Amino acid sequence: MYSKILVAVDLRKESRKIIKKAASLLKPNGKIVLLHAIEPSEFGLFSAFPFGVLADVKDAENKVLVSAQDRLNKLAKSFDIPEKMIKIEVGKASRVIKSVALELKSDLIVIGTHGQKGYELLLGTTASGVLHGSPCDVLTVQMRKPPKS
Repeated sequence: MYSKILVAVDLRKESRKIIKKAASLLKPNGKIVLLHAIEPSEFGLFSAFPFGVLADVKDAENKVLVSAQDRLNKLAKSFDIPEKMIKIEVGKASRVIKSVALELKSDLIVIGTHGQKGYELLLGTTASGVLHGSPCDVLTVQMRKPPKS
């Protein structure tokens, strides 16, 4: 059982499965912190336009942030996670997750994995990055359905 669990979600519908798993490992009176990392590539689309084509890059970036915040708030509310326990950060997901876990002194990170090929088939790129150098325990939750035998 863990006292402070950082749950990293990508806001897909499978995020609920990750939160449920984390909740099952939480000590009484423990806390779940919900984190969504926005990869810089999500903003890269806007910054790639030539000057003048996209008049207000900051406005476009703000729309991405507001949309993510709204979706994360709704997800948190469905699990009774208070707003003060929700974080959105911009950066490479694996780095952001490790940094926030360290900052919050989390004792467990719970993350989903969507790996599709090679080594990432087992873990996923972000999950693999989180495991290497994590400041605490890490639990990966498989998001893909296993292949039928």
